[in-house]
Amino acid sequence: MHSPPLGAPWTPHERSNTNGTSIFALVASLLGYVCFVGVGGVLGIVLGLIARNEISRSAGREKGRGLANAAIALGTVNLCLTVVGLAVGIAYLVKPKPASTAPPPATALGTIWAPPSPSSSSPHAPLRNAPVARASREAGSQVTTLGTITLADISNNLELELKKQRIAADAKRETLVLWLVVSGCRPCDGVAAALSSQISQKALAHVRLVRVDRDELQIDLEQLGIPTEKIPAFVLLDSHDRPRDFMHGGEWDADIPSNIAPILGKFAHGRYAVRRHPWHGPVREDETPL
Repeated sequence: MHSPPLGAPWTPHERSNTNGTSIFALVASLLGYVCFVGVGGVLGIVLGLIARNEISRSAGREKGRGLANAAIALGTVNLCLTVVGLAVGIAYLVKPKPASTAPPPATALGTIWAPPSPSSSSPHAPLRNAPVARASREAGSQVTTLGTITLADISNNLELELKKQRIAADAKRETLVLWLVVSGCRPCDGVAAALSSQISQKALAHVRLVRVDRDELQIDLEQLGIPTEKIPAFVLLDSHDRPRDFMHGGEWDADIPSNIAPILGKFAHGRYAVRRHPWHGPVREDETPL
């Protein structure tokens, strides 16, 4: 049947056709949701408005105003969601990133070194009530009690200070061990850090360590016949403050309590016989040290 021209009067016996533009408008709006883009929403709105206009001009020959309205509504919601999504994305992209916080630089500790803190149940754990002797030496002359160990730092008049320390050691029934260190000596600091561990407290119980800086008192040490080439060094003295036994830090490997304490304890109590570096006694004045 031939359709009457657009705008021609519509008679009741004619059947109304669904406007094709309204269908396309609804499909475009729905595709906008499927594809998550605003193009479908804009197209749905435009086609919906065109469809409504065509339906109005058809004088009742076309229907589908509801489809056109639905396309416009869906397209509007789709467009709003797209705009909001774009705004959120842009805001996230342009949001200034927080400056990465770099860890603060480690506090300068000079040459002080300490092994990692072991658990409190370990025999290497430091005593809770014992001060920690971490530096290779303390400033000035002073005596510090480290649990079962006495640590005496002397910085001048070696001969006189040794006599004082010997008297103090005898009064407390302690074994006196001379300990030679130098500034910047990591092994020396390792020994100092190990003194407060439980294994060192047991191995060096009732030992008085007399710590001296070799560089400050080297002339005095050499006059007593004490070797000064190897550091850290440990010396047992006779009644005239002459060396009767000598050992240095090359007798153990890593400077940790489990390596230091057994060897240093045996040496202090005169029981360290088998050595990596045997000592052959003090050098005579007419000899040259090897």
